[in-house]
Amino acid sequence: MGDVQPLGYLTSVNEPENMQAEAALLGAILTNGRRALPMVEEYLRPEHFYEPLNGVIYAAALRMHMAGVDPNVILIRNQIGDSEVLMGRDVAGYLGQIMMATVGILNAGDYGRAIFDAWTRRQLRSHCIDVARLCLTPGGQTGEDLVEQMEAGLLEIAQNMRESLPNVTISEAIREAIACGQENLLRGSALAGLSWGYPAMDRMTGGLLGEGLYVIGARPAMGKTAFALGVAMRVGASGERVLFWSGEMAARQIGARAGAAYAGLSTLSVFAGRRYDIPEDIETGLRVPLEGWQWQDLQAGEKAAEAVPLELDVRSGLTVAGLRSRARRMKRSKRGLGLIVLDYVGLMHGSDAARRRGRYEEMTEISAGLKSLAKELGIPIIALAQLNREVEKREDKRPTEADLRDSGGLEQDADLVAFLYRDHYYLRKEASGDGLQKRDKETNEQFANRCSEFQFRLQESVGKAQILIRKNRHGGTGSVRMRFDDDSTWFRDECEDPRSPAWVCRDGAA
Repeated sequence: MGDVQPLGYLTSVNEPENMQAEAALLGAILTNGRRALPMVEEYLRPEHFYEPLNGVIYAAALRMHMAGVDPNVILIRNQIGDSEVLMGRDVAGYLGQIMMATVGILNAGDYGRAIFDAWTRRQLRSHCIDVARLCLTPGGQTGEDLVEQMEAGLLEIAQNMRESLPNVTISEAIREAIACGQENLLRGSALAGLSWGYPAMDRMTGGLLGEGLYVIGARPAMGKTAFALGVAMRVGASGERVLFWSGEMAARQIGARAGAAYAGLSTLSVFAGRRYDIPEDIETGLRVPLEGWQWQDLQAGEKAAEAVPLELDVRSGLTVAGLRSRARRMKRSKRGLGLIVLDYVGLMHGSDAARRRGRYEEMTEISAGLKSLAKELGIPIIALAQLNREVEKREDKRPTEADLRDSGGLEQDADLVAFLYRDHYYLRKEASGDGLQKRDKETNEQFANRCSEFQFRLQESVGKAQILIRKNRHGGTGSVRMRFDDDSTWFRDECEDPRSPAWVCRDGAA
């Protein structure tokens, strides 16, 4: 053998490796591969070995095991042949020394985990060195780019680590589910997860479950941001810390919406400081300034929001890596993190490689990343989605899953897919256009009846909205009726008093 020491360290102490574990595992496999390999084959791959020859031996043993053949020294030697990793070494002698040094198969699983741990450390070291080198490259990437590259690499390493987790038995899974139910019962909650802040949605879904990805789709002007902000404010008011990302609104615009909802004003009134709920002044043609009590209501809303742990992220072009970095820091902090809301997912960016493959592939990567993040943090994520224009071309404009724009795997990854729909929006649009036109062969009486019916539908639709639940992994599907205030752009439960506070904090303070 001479030149190969399987139980020694062939590398610099600066390079993480565990040659003793590699030799011990291979020895266990050569002794009894039928028992040893099942302990590690699920997660341990040939590239995880530091010594290339050990990786080649392990790969050969895996192939035999999958073919139903017990690995042994002779068969492995024949399979390896003249592999370039041999470099003139005596493989038969090397395998023999491993066999003689084996300490049995009982600890094969421990050896595999030690090898995987050393590989993980090498990956971390290599990634850190690469980023450090880029930090010293003049005129290269920006600091923000380097941070995202660092986070993306760490995310990939973390995902590889999660893939190595052992299976869970069905009895353990049932035990965890029972414990979750008992915990909710002790808390006095009738829900399986966080409350949406809207009782009708809670009744239909059982609440926002941890690890769930909730996709809410709608056409522009249907109220996506209004609904998402309403959920975020009400979940925050219950005491849960919320992260709200907006890819198209500044912080003050989101703040104006919340303040307007609390004070019962239009968002435009907040920015202009003038009343839009009454006509313009006849003499000046200007809007009347807000009155003192209305300013006081806005200030009361600001005060009430101080008790809501809702944080806004208004960075443009957010990536999953960037979101994950911030969310993990929040989750680890003393205040924790209970919910993430994304407005909207179509404005997020995927990796450069996914972007080059096209928008569909980019969205597929983003969707999978969001689902992975929800599972990692154990919290629900609400992702708003824009719908394509095909909805507008149909007579029945109620959306379906097929209307999700560039959705990629969004529909497949989501635990719940729902759509916002307001009949009043389309009826008002129709009324403000060319209006109803008399049809061919339609009598005057028939036309008058149709116009009368249209006006009735238009009036009946004022302030009404629906949330159409099309997919729900943990419950039923159907329609949830809501109320929508056009002026303050705020959703309320159908049975909720329209004059009630936009949100109520857990301690009772509105």
